[in-house]
Amino acid sequence: MPSPKKSSPSGAVLGIETATPRGSVALCSNGALLGELSLTNPRSHSERLLPSVETLLKAASLTVQDLTAVSVSVGPGSFTGLRIGVAAAKGLAFSLGVPLFGIPTLEVLAANASPGRGLTCAVIDARRGEVFAALFRASGTKPVRVRREQIMTPAELAASLPPETLVLGDLPAELTDLLPSRGKRRVSLAPVHQNAPRAAVVALRGEASLAEGRPSETQTLVPLYLRPSDAEANVKRKAKRSRERRRAEENKKKAC
Repeated sequence: MPSPKKSSPSGAVLGIETATPRGSVALCSNGALLGELSLTNPRSHSERLLPSVETLLKAASLTVQDLTAVSVSVGPGSFTGLRIGVAAAKGLAFSLGVPLFGIPTLEVLAANASPGRGLTCAVIDARRGEVFAALFRASGTKPVRVRREQIMTPAELAASLPPETLVLGDLPAELTDLLPSRGKRRVSLAPVHQNAPRAAVVALRGEASLAEGRPSETQTLVPLYLRPSDAEANVKRKAKRSRERRRAEENKKKAC
């Protein structure tokens, strides 16, 4: 395995965000954003990701060899999107011999809120009538997690929000219908431009991780799903039905 490169002042950190339909890639260097490109169509993340990285590097007059680290949004979010992003990030980091860092997606999203905003609830639509959510408090340069990532219904989330919370993210219609009626809780909704996790934040957090000497996750990084995929759920359901049929047949034989 290639040994990870050391940080270089002239190098850049690549950030990848594919956990949501509005994916993106970004480059940063020495705390400055060099560029960011959007991946707007979730079905084309796999097709557009690496070409977008090449376009971004070219625009910054860099090559892939100038990368000193790769950082990726690890979820929760789209199963397919997370697999694409994590696989690409691992492949790049391994082939280049640079460190890899995983950044929780809801933490990336919460960073969109203005510094000093107070409590922020980052939300991603989990489909199936549920949402992924986590609660953060603004502190210094990054959000501090107050409540861990959870999967819950919109009604459960709305009922659990503390007063003066800013809610931002990919909100299902059921949740947006519930929140304005919170009365004295005075829960507010973020403006549209703050509602998608950005690769720029992923890249900057990756650069900070590199500067702090955080261990590379090239060998250990896995997506944060919070629940099994549809395929895994179907396998479990089929296995359960098969066990129930076998028990029914065995009970029938015993009865005879």
